[in-house]
Amino acid sequence: MSEASHSIKIILIATDTKRKSLVFVDENLKVYSLQEAVLAAQNGLLKNIYTVNRSGNFYLRSTRGTPTEDKLDRISISSYQLFYSLNDIGKILSIPAFKNYWEKYQQNLLQEQQEEKDACIVIDSHPRIAKITVQSKLILNKDIVLSAVQKFNIDHYLLSAILIDEMARMAPLEDITDMLLVEFLGKNTSVGIAQVETGTARDLMFSGYYNPNPNEFSSKEKIKKSSDREIYEYIKQPEHSIFFAAARIRNLIDNWRKFIDLNQRPEIIGSLYSMGKKPHENPQPNDRGLQIANEFYNLAKEWLK
Repeated sequence: MSEASHSIKIILIATDTKRKSLVFVDENLKVYSLQEAVLAAQNGLLKNIYTVNRSGNFYLRSTRGTPTEDKLDRISISSYQLFYSLNDIGKILSIPAFKNYWEKYQQNLLQEQQEEKDACIVIDSHPRIAKITVQSKLILNKDIVLSAVQKFNIDHYLLSAILIDEMARMAPLEDITDMLLVEFLGKNTSVGIAQVETGTARDLMFSGYYNPNPNEFSSKEKIKKSSDREIYEYIKQPEHSIFFAAARIRNLIDNWRKFIDLNQRPEIIGSLYSMGKKPHENPQPNDRGLQIANEFYNLAKEWLK
């Protein structure tokens, strides 16, 4: 059997603003960095791709005869489109390259669950992740969640429901975005199990809600001058990500107290967690907040009882 018969097709590429290819995904949904993809291509493991060496820098190119729909420029998508469409997959399903990836992800998800009913978490009519996977991650971090809710005096199940929401929304693209984060730090990208933005973490540190390392961030001046990479190193860790999420909930309750008591309004906190809005007397829940309060809150109670 020839080496080519073992080759795997790349179905999606994430690029930077200059259209430089950063992350590659094959038909088995394995994710490669540029360096890993170059090595794989050099070893003949990638279908319809060869490498070009220009002054010591390696690039990937489509081989002659590659079908138009499989050419690298046709299966590329901007990293910005990926990051900023995480909450609304529908925005990028019209892009053929992403649609192909998404359909493959959905197929794999259904196969994993062996078509069991209600086995997946569904957001905006799209299955996102197996419930058992989210349940396992939540239970794994149960002690951290308990410590966080005790520290900030917030609803145990609400924090867990928000974590369920964040894990489910990130799941289809998590391996891709994790690899892209190094390139996009400084653009207030979300990080970790609770998907905390670097800017949000900095604000919570600055206002005294949570400090992941008082020795390193020993003053407001040091917090202000800290780099996004320094903050990223903490919020990528489950413990700090969850504590920042709890601090965010407490911060929302405190900031809105003048107008409304949010302690008994999980649907409002769920809506506000991922968006910035000035406090006022009559906040209304969005679809995300309602799903957190009605569906994910009940899952949290079931899984953590």
